[in-house]
Amino acid sequence: MASTPPPPFDDPSLSDPLECPPLRWGLIGCGRVCQDFTQALKHLPSAQVVACSARDAARAAEFAQKHKIKKSYGSYDELLADEEVQCVYVGNLHVFRREIGEKCLQANKHVLLEKPFACNPEDTQYLLDLAKEKNLFIMEGMWTRFFPAVEQARRLVFGDGKGEAGVLGEVVSVITEFNFNASDSDDYPTSFFYNRKLGGGATYLVAPYPFAAATLFFGGAQPDTIKAVGQVDEKTGVDLQGALIMTFPPTSTMPPALDPENKNENTAKLPGAGTAMCSYGFLGESEEQTTVIGTKGRLVIETPAHCPTKVRLTLKAAGRGQHAGETLFDYPLPEETEEIKSTGGFVYPNSAGFMYEAAAVARCIAAGKKEVPQFTHAETYSNAKLIDESRKQLGVKPIDQD
Repeated sequence: MASTPPPPFDDPSLSDPLECPPLRWGLIGCGRVCQDFTQALKHLPSAQVVACSARDAARAAEFAQKHKIKKSYGSYDELLADEEVQCVYVGNLHVFRREIGEKCLQANKHVLLEKPFACNPEDTQYLLDLAKEKNLFIMEGMWTRFFPAVEQARRLVFGDGKGEAGVLGEVVSVITEFNFNASDSDDYPTSFFYNRKLGGGATYLVAPYPFAAATLFFGGAQPDTIKAVGQVDEKTGVDLQGALIMTFPPTSTMPPALDPENKNENTAKLPGAGTAMCSYGFLGESEEQTTVIGTKGRLVIETPAHCPTKVRLTLKAAGRGQHAGETLFDYPLPEETEEIKSTGGFVYPNSAGFMYEAAAVARCIAAGKKEVPQFTHAETYSNAKLIDESRKQLGVKPIDQD
């Protein structure tokens, strides 16, 4: 069992994934996710939320008072004109991602857009191109990638980049799922979860997590086959749950029986090839794990896999069902401070983990980087295409279609 977090992928020289230079944040939106992001930054002394905004000035002022944020605005444009704000965290409704992301970049602000980054691949590429043109940092808020448990899982699969190889051999399959019961927090059909025009539906709200988990362990490769099934609600037109199967092509033309590393020439080996099975939705609650199966063992990112603190590695021994040992890596989150408790705590599980993402953003901006290696622009665009294709196969109408 390990308790010392691995160094962050964006700066392997660090021993503490929370080490970062100061960064001044502004918030667009004062809802549930912005509540948790703000609370998490209280674990990060170098970070400071200097302003928040909402379309309702009274709501923004109430949020600012609760969290001791010195400035609040009743419009997003006012916040973007604030010269003290260096980076904007965007946590409002999905349908406004393109519009708000563009406003942030045109105001010369670095930007962290919550997932989904945009509601179609075209808008995704537009924002990525605009950020490049403006020489600004932009990122999709795939906070999962920054948890030490996921950083460790990446190292176990791919190695540390400094000579230590991965331990799973060739990845052959990834099984990942995230399902919860939306009735715990959102009423049907009035919640935006069920509003197609506002970006509701399980593929926008939940699928980005398992899709990103699956593609991570195939090294960012593009799937050559995508098959999606699921259920679309007749009354609201949103997708309630779905399952996606992907296949990845071999990265080698070597016939399996000619693999020189195989002592048994009858053993198949197709480097790079594999399958991924993703399940997502908000009808019922699943265990929520991600399992990565390799030729030399398997690892499990344990529940809740989208914000995990534990990863379990099981190595294979000779013989079917035989194990060569198991290791649990455990990276607990800090306890809630009295300040966090007194301001309402967290809405969602393990939200203190936003601190890892925020620290990486601060490091990359200070270093002049325009993206993070944990979740690159190419991966953001790839995820957008997977979401778009899944919705099309499920028969969900586009947001702008009547």
